[in-house]
Amino acid sequence: MPPGFAPFSHLSQELIDEIIDVLLETEESRWITSQFCPSALVCRAFRHRSQKHAFYSVRPFSHRDSLASSRKRVDDFHGILQQNPRIASYVRRLKLDMNDTNRWLFDDPLFCDIMELVSRTWAVGMRLELSVFGWGGNFQFTNNRRVETRFLKPFITPFITSLDLYSTYNIPLSLLAHCPHLVELKLALVTVEAIRPPNAIDIDHSLCPRPRKFTFESCGDSIRILATGYVDFGYLQHLSVSGCLSDELGDVDLILIASSSSLDHLHLDFRKPGDGLDLYDLGKAPNLGFLSISEICLVDEGSLIELCNLLRTIFSEKSNIKRIALEFMGDLDDEYSLAEFLGGLETSGPLCVVLIKLAEREPLVVEFRLDISLQCEEFSPEEMWERRNKEMRVWSAKNLELVSLLSSNLCLSHYLYSPVFNPQ
Repeated sequence: MPPGFAPFSHLSQELIDEIIDVLLETEESRWITSQFCPSALVCRAFRHRSQKHAFYSVRPFSHRDSLASSRKRVDDFHGILQQNPRIASYVRRLKLDMNDTNRWLFDDPLFCDIMELVSRTWAVGMRLELSVFGWGGNFQFTNNRRVETRFLKPFITPFITSLDLYSTYNIPLSLLAHCPHLVELKLALVTVEAIRPPNAIDIDHSLCPRPRKFTFESCGDSIRILATGYVDFGYLQHLSVSGCLSDELGDVDLILIASSSSLDHLHLDFRKPGDGLDLYDLGKAPNLGFLSISEICLVDEGSLIELCNLLRTIFSEKSNIKRIALEFMGDLDDEYSLAEFLGGLETSGPLCVVLIKLAEREPLVVEFRLDISLQCEEFSPEEMWERRNKEMRVWSAKNLELVSLLSSNLCLSHYLYSPVFNPQ
């Protein structure tokens, strides 16, 4: 090679871009930022494209960061943007994880400067994800009015696509009501401001969010408040509800009615026997395509009765449901056979009769997910697992054969997840 010849300087920008982009085409599900750092140092021509990928997705801090670590990461990122302001335009996904440790960020001038630089070039299609977690108890903003005016209104609500609040108290209503691009909303143990003070930001209903995915658990009156004019559930496609289902009945009914023409996926987390599962009416969601129910107690006859009653609210003549996943839980010790334990799930039982009825018109795929804890005293854990697994294969084959004779439209499958406990 002739002295002084720099091969990279003779490459076209298009070829350079292709070389850097190859780093994205890995077998891993997502690229690692560190892959692009050495590339940026190869030559000046590589720097721009490498930086564009390296800063595409930014997470300035996480829930586990200490106060000092959060402070340093913010200072470092601010320093990078000061040296090269163009990098702010590369950020297309920003994930903010906030808790009691970094609540100071809302009032921090350097962090607000970062948000101003990054949001300046944002447009529809960018991703801003905000998570607020109150790990040690209810998280609450120090001053809702300052948070609204200095942080939420200019930097968050106009762009946010995903909002996840856990154990947060007295949330300003504008954080939930002024998010026109919100796609996913998660609320667990959350309350909103009960009374809007005179100096609060006026609610602009034209900015009402229309989430596609909504998950909530134990939010008291908050869901009812949001559903009455602040959040439009008419476009909702995925709904997941956890906690005491009987307590959430009114909220779920509101959402099912609002999303009756759009809801496709519904997940219910059945926490305890007798929790009122049969109080729900799935006929309010005629376009439902997938139903998932978790933590159904196998040894509680009332739970199976409630499950059957719930499934009967699905009108088989009008139903669009294609798939049902049911997770059953229980503890099984040495003295019972698996077949005895699973008696309520046999083909001749009431549950399968209801499922066969649902599959009269269209094919229906049903998964029985069995989360069974195996208690063993006479056998080793390995022997117990092998014994139960063998029983499962025999039981499953027998029931699947009977199902195929009773219904050509019902496709039933069984999955056994069984941790083994040896008290010795």
